[in-house]
Amino acid sequence: MNEQKDLKSNFSALEIRIQKLIHLHEEAKKSNAQLLSEIQKLKAELTDEHAKVQRLEEGYRNLKEIESTSTKQSISNMKRKINDIIGEIDRSMSMIDDNHK
Repeated sequence: MNEQKDLKSNFSALEIRIQKLIHLHEEAKKSNAQLLSEIQKLKAELTDEHAKVQRLEEGYRNLKEIESTSTKQSISNMKRKINDIIGEIDRSMSMIDDNHK
């Protein structure tokens, strides 16, 4: 009878331990599912951020290109204006020379 009591006690203790393990396993599964969900969310955010960085880099390159083109046009306009002024000075000098002769 004592043996039966000990056996029953051992089985009860074993059952309690198994229940605890099952409970811990369920908690671990829930935690794992939450972590996997968070990983997916973070991956999506990372993808969005990469796309944003690419758009910003492209915008920056376009801005630099526009700035470069604008600078080239400004230089070209300045050269044209300088040439116009030099031409005007030359015409004035010719008129002055013609008047002194």
